[in-house]
Amino acid sequence: MNKVEFSADTGAPRIIVQSNPTWDQWVEICEAVWVTALEGGCNYWMDDLKYDHDRPWVPWKHSQMKSNMVREWRKDIPDLDIKNGNHCIRNFPIKVYHNADDWAGIGTGESEITEGMSFEVITEGINNLPPEVKLSIMNPYTCDIDAEIADQIVQTGLFGSAVYG
Repeated sequence: MNKVEFSADTGAPRIIVQSNPTWDQWVEICEAVWVTALEGGCNYWMDDLKYDHDRPWVPWKHSQMKSNMVREWRKDIPDLDIKNGNHCIRNFPIKVYHNADDWAGIGTGESEITEGMSFEVITEGINNLPPEVKLSIMNPYTCDIDAEIADQIVQTGLFGSAVYG
């Protein structure tokens, strides 16, 4: 029998939920987050996002995937696209340019650069979210990734917490 855990904040019993998305679900989640983030969610702080469009990458944690899936993903894909979930889960390196108008860079137009990996930003970002948001994202019936949630996922995946807004 499982032991009941209690919240340190409220003292109320906690419900712990685990989600084990399939690779197809990860494709959908990654695509939804990056499309939403880049088309509106992160525009107020992200100056640019760069990656090597024509570099093939082996999928993240490919040793855990079925061998036929790994063979299929090792095929070269011309022009990687971060807005394509199948490409994103290949976990290729990205550079995010941000903060050109803030802090010490005021008036200089120079961006800070934070590097990450296309898929790890999403997985780490989701895992850093509050439990109730994480639950709504991972539930296939309520999965709704709007601009605010996509922004939170990208920021917490890149920086460990929300740095902007």
